[in-house]
Amino acid sequence: MGRLRQFFRLSALRDDLETRLLAREYRSLLLDDHFEDGTDRELQSTCAELTIEISSRQYRHRH
Repeated sequence: MGRLRQFFRLSALRDDLETRLLAREYRSLLLDDHFEDGTDRELQSTCAELTIEISSRQYRHRH
């Protein structure tokens, strides 16, 4: 049951990240104003952390 819980947790994190990225793109498109509020760095960091967790050996199915 742990793997299923991990799957749903990672799916929720991915969905949240996707929503935040879309909101960032939409805001950038509408405002045409590129000011730095830390969002880009935060999203990059979150994406990197999620990528590392998904690709880690602890998450992968062992044969």
